[in-house]
Amino acid sequence: MYKALLGCFLFVLTSATAFGQASYKAGSIPQLNVNVKVAENWKLNTKLEARQIFREKQREAPLNQQLKYERTDLSWVLTKKISADNTIGGGYLARLEDGQFTHRLIQQFSNVKELEVFIIAHRVVLDETFSDGSPPEFRLRYRFGGETPLSGQQIDPKEFYGKVNNEYLALWSDKEADLEIRASLALGYNATDDNKIELGLEYRVNGFSQVVRSHQLWLTIGWFLSI
Repeated sequence: MYKALLGCFLFVLTSATAFGQASYKAGSIPQLNVNVKVAENWKLNTKLEARQIFREKQREAPLNQQLKYERTDLSWVLTKKISADNTIGGGYLARLEDGQFTHRLIQQFSNVKELEVFIIAHRVVLDETFSDGSPPEFRLRYRFGGETPLSGQQIDPKEFYGKVNNEYLALWSDKEADLEIRASLALGYNATDDNKIELGLEYRVNGFSQVVRSHQLWLTIGWFLSI
């Protein structure tokens, strides 16, 4: 697992060098993630996320290094545990960007296995995005991820852990299709089993249907609470 974490880290860093003359943006994504148990086997996840851009370059445009607020997302996803490893859920996301709201419906399935020293997770998400003046967008997402303690056999309170994710998104909008690939690496601190903090890097690339692809590099900061 340590080799996988290192490999993902190197991938994220070396991918940033591919920006060159392509379109790209770099910034931060702070996130507050709260899980509330509402009934037996039922949980409500509330996530508040904001994005700021520190550096941005569009094709045939000058480099922009001014700090810029991009958007805020607020989502609610209700999940039900249907077996020891499997969970289904559905929810809604509201996005505020440039003074306008975007709405997204979410359906998801998750599989999480706790092995001896690893936690392996698979997630499949289907979502539909609607906004005024733009055609609806449909996405199918698959994410594979893993967590491992950096000491001992399990992630205990007051210990650090490593986390790696790889995600693929197929997008359809206005009879056009595209693909987005994401890779992330994070260092987490398990203050308690109900209170975790994660700091990481996430690299994204899309625009595979275009001559010049779009690259993104984000500093991610997450606070995860369970109530």
